[in-house]
Amino acid sequence: MKKGICLLVVLTLMMGIFSFSAQTGDVTAATATLYGDADSSGAVDSLDFAAVKMHLLGTKNVSNTKAADVDGDGAINAIDLGLIKKFLLGSLDKFPADTGTQPVEPVFHCFLLLGQSNMAGWPAAQASDKVQNPRILSLGYYDNKWAVAVPPLHESWQNAIGPGDWFSKTIINELPEQDTIGLIPCAISGEKIETFMKNGGSKYNWIIERGKLAQAKGGVIDGILFHQGCSNNGQADWPSKVNTLITDIKKDLGLGDIPVLAGELLYSGSCAGHNTLVNKLPSVIKNCYVISASGLSGDPADSWGLHFNHDSQVTLGKRYAAKMTEILGW
Repeated sequence: MKKGICLLVVLTLMMGIFSFSAQTGDVTAATATLYGDADSSGAVDSLDFAAVKMHLLGTKNVSNTKAADVDGDGAINAIDLGLIKKFLLGSLDKFPADTGTQPVEPVFHCFLLLGQSNMAGWPAAQASDKVQNPRILSLGYYDNKWAVAVPPLHESWQNAIGPGDWFSKTIINELPEQDTIGLIPCAISGEKIETFMKNGGSKYNWIIERGKLAQAKGGVIDGILFHQGCSNNGQADWPSKVNTLITDIKKDLGLGDIPVLAGELLYSGSCAGHNTLVNKLPSVIKNCYVISASGLSGDPADSWGLHFNHDSQVTLGKRYAAKMTEILGW
């Protein structure tokens, strides 16, 4: 009888231990993180990609922040979005957070946008221009705060696009998915080159300050986009002054001989003759290239006959991107 009671006690204890283990296993399974499942649906799919994208755009926060942080670095950013995309396309079978591996170090590629109204933009932005990409950031023109880029990048009164908009939308496709673009808009409509120069100019320190803000964020300034000349139309000393400006900027920001892309003026415009001087820039500025305005059209709403129309601004931006991609070897 005693043996039977002892056996019963032992069996009861064993069942209790088994039950506890099973329950513990259930709890573990229930709390395990399915990385990539940002919406907690139980699967990683296109809805998760959309959820993380909306989170980065500030539209709607993800419901499962831990699962959305697929690289395990403690933050939800464009790297996580890129990794989820790779997973959905089948080029990635595990996330870094699953494997414990470290993600590839991202690069924040920054570009200075210099010049006057054709760089700042004249034609009004359209819906296609306002499609946001969380991997493309812009330094606020008025508040020096970084945000997802959307036109206008420069002055707000015109609500316009310049070449920087489609430059960034195009060149981002040539970069690894963990990398981001940072635009540093520094153009001012109607200004002569003298306004921006270190000696005597009122906006040189502003440009340097904005460049340093990008560097402080970890940005690498890879190049300069330049479009200016209408306010110095035909002035023979203009190329030399542009060279002085670029040389000073490169020195004061420690940039080395990064590429400088200078855009031609509108062929049909009242300042078309200045293109002779624009095309002299590569002979006086190191690592400088001219972006052609051939085939581009003026905006009929521009009574001055100086500004590109919307589609020509898009094309011009893409031309800047193609040349920068070629020079940087992307």
